[in-house]
Amino acid sequence: MKHLRSIIFLFGILGLIFPCVSLADEKKEDVDESVKLEKIIVTSPRMDKELKVDVPVIESTYQVGATAVDVLDTMSGIDISRVSLGTPQGSMVKIRGLGEDRYIVNFDGSPLTGAGVYGGYYVDWSMLSLQDIERIEVIKGGYLAEYGNTLGGVINIVPKEPTEKLEFKFAAGAKEYDTYDTRALISKRTGPFGIVLGGGYRESDGYLRNNDLERKDASVCLAYYFPDNGKIKIGMRYNKGEYGMIVENKKDSSYYDDSYPESDGDTLIGPGFGWQEGRTLGDGSYYSKERYEWEAVLEKSLLGIDWEARYYLNDEDRTDYIYEQGSGDLAIKRDCPPDYSWGWGLKGERIVSDHALKAGVEGNYLGYGGVTYSYVDRTYLRGWFEDSDDKHELSKVNSAFIQDRWSLLSNLDIYLGLRVDDYKGDDKDCDVVEDTPVSPKFGLFYFPIPDLETFVTVARAVNFPTLPKYYWYYNGYQPSDRKSLTFEDSMQYEIGGTYKGIKDTGISAKVYHYDIDDYLRWIFGYRPSRVVYNIDNVTLTGLELDIDSRLFNDVYAFANYTYQTTDKEGDILDESNISDEISELPEHKFNIGIKYQRDDGALAKLTLKWVDSREVPISASSAAATGEMDSYFLLNGIIKYPVIKDHGYLYAGCENILDEEYEESCGYPMPDRMFYGGIEVRF
Repeated sequence: MKHLRSIIFLFGILGLIFPCVSLADEKKEDVDESVKLEKIIVTSPRMDKELKVDVPVIESTYQVGATAVDVLDTMSGIDISRVSLGTPQGSMVKIRGLGEDRYIVNFDGSPLTGAGVYGGYYVDWSMLSLQDIERIEVIKGGYLAEYGNTLGGVINIVPKEPTEKLEFKFAAGAKEYDTYDTRALISKRTGPFGIVLGGGYRESDGYLRNNDLERKDASVCLAYYFPDNGKIKIGMRYNKGEYGMIVENKKDSSYYDDSYPESDGDTLIGPGFGWQEGRTLGDGSYYSKERYEWEAVLEKSLLGIDWEARYYLNDEDRTDYIYEQGSGDLAIKRDCPPDYSWGWGLKGERIVSDHALKAGVEGNYLGYGGVTYSYVDRTYLRGWFEDSDDKHELSKVNSAFIQDRWSLLSNLDIYLGLRVDDYKGDDKDCDVVEDTPVSPKFGLFYFPIPDLETFVTVARAVNFPTLPKYYWYYNGYQPSDRKSLTFEDSMQYEIGGTYKGIKDTGISAKVYHYDIDDYLRWIFGYRPSRVVYNIDNVTLTGLELDIDSRLFNDVYAFANYTYQTTDKEGDILDESNISDEISELPEHKFNIGIKYQRDDGALAKLTLKWVDSREVPISASSAAATGEMDSYFLLNGIIKYPVIKDHGYLYAGCENILDEEYEESCGYPMPDRMFYGGIEVRF
C-alpha cells in the first residue's frame, strides 16, 4: 500500500478542491479566432489548455484504402515506416523518433495501445479505417499531467458524433494492384438519442510477394443526451482481417519470382520458431485477426464540476496459418490472442477565477491470451511448441494527476501539473517489478502582442517497460554487467511560438530536447532470441517549422520542415552498433502542399515530401552492421469534383507521381506510380 500513498493524496486533493469552490465563480476567457489553415489547425494553448494539433480527416478519406497513418503522413515531427499496401508493421508511426511503445494512442479518449506481444504491434494502424473518424489530435511530448506512461505524447482519434439531420455516406474506390475499398456511415440524433453506424471493406493483392489482404470493419456508437447537459455513450468497434505474410524474394534464391520486386520476408507475427535446414516460409502463409473494442463514457456536470467517467475493454484474437515453401504443406496452425486490455478513468474539470483546474484517477491493465497449437509439422520446423495459459493483467498502472492553467496576467498563463503513476509488472516467468515515480510539469505561455503566442515547457515524463520488454529482459540473453530493469525516465524541454500577424497565415516554430535516462534497448539475434537492457542515457533534439496559409480566394498552401538528431551514452552492447544514434531517423525532411478547394466540395491538391537518407541496422547480432537508406521525393495528387450538387462526387488521384524508387522500411521497396479513383454519395 505504500506505493499508493501519493495517488491517495492526489485523489484527496480532487475531492477537496472542487466541492469547495463557488459555483458562480467562473472565468471569462478571451477567445481568439484561429486562422483557417490549409490542413492542420494549430490551436492555442490558451484556448484549449493543451499543446495539440488537430488534423482533419476528410481529405484523406479520398485516398483509396487510407487509414489513420495517411492522415498523419505530412505532419512535422512524424515519421512513417510502412512496408507495403496496408500491411501491419511495428513502429509504423514515430513521434519525434519515438515509436508506439513510447507514446499513447487513444480512440475517443480510451487507450488503443495494447500488449504488443506475439508480433509486437502495440497499435495495428492497418485496422484504423476512417469512415467514422472526425479528426485526429496530436500532442507531442509528455508535458501534460493528464497523460502518463508516455515520452512521445498522445495521438487521440476523435470519432464522429450523431448529427441532428440524418446523414448517410457511401464511398467506393479502386487502386492498382487490385486494391478495392468501400465505406459507409449513417448518423442521426432524435431527441435525446443518437446513433452513428460505420462499416468498411478493403482488399488488395499487395505489392510484394504473398502480400495480399482482406479487411472488414464495423462500428456503432449509441448516445443519450441529458436534458440539461452531459451524455452517456456506449461504443463498439469490430475489425477482422486476413494478411499475407511477406515471403522473401531475392534473385539468388531458388524460389525467386520475378513477377514481384526483390524484398525481405516477414512472418509479421510471433511467437518465433526456426525452420529445419533448407526450409523456409512459403506462399499462402497468412494470419486472420479479429478485434473488439468496447467503451462506455459518462459526461456530466455536477456541483459545478465537469465530470468524465469511462470504462474500456480491448479483446483481440489471431489464428496463424504458416506453409512451407518447397512442399506447400501446412507447417503450423495456432491461435495466438495478442491483446486483452482494459481500464477505467474518472476526471473532473472546473474553472475557478483565473484557474482552469483538472484532476483525475485512472487504471490501465494489459494482458493477452494463451497460445494453442492445433497443428505442428516438425518435418519443417524446429523449436518449442507447447500450449500456454492466458496471462491477464500482467502490467498494472494506477495513476492520479492534478493540473492548473492559471491566467496570471492578461497575456501570461502558467501551467502547473503533477502526476503519480504506480506501475507493477507481475509475470510468473519474471521477477516482480514495481515503481511509483512522481512527474512534475511546468509551462509558461506568453502573448506579447495579439498575433504572437509563445511558450516554454519543462516536464518529467516516464515510460514503463512494455510486456515484451519486461518478459524478454528475464527470458532473453542476460549480459553480466546489465543493470536491473527500470522505467525510462526523461526530462523534456521545449520552446516555441506561433505568429498570425500575416493575413490568413500561421507560422509556428518549436525546438525540443529530450534527455532520457535508462532508455530500453531491444536487439534481436542474441540467444535464445534477443536481449533487452537499459542504456544509461539517450538524447533527442529537434526543430519543427510549420507554415499554413490561404494564398487567395480558394487556394491554400502549407509547408513544414523537421530537423531531428539523437545520441546515446552508456550502451553496454555498443560493439553491436556502429552508429552512436539510437533511432533510424532522417535528419532532415520537409513537406509542401497546395490545394484549390471550393465550398461545393471541388478539390485539387498536390503534396510533395522529401525525406533525407538515414542509417539503419541490417543485422541484429553481435557482428551487426548498418546500411544507408537513400533519400527520396514523393509527389502525390488528387482531384475531386461534385457531379450532383451536395450529393455526389467523383475523385481520382495518383500516388508517387514521379515514379520514385524508395523505401520507408529497410528491405521493403514501396510501390511505384499508382493511380486510383472512386465515387462518394451523400444524403
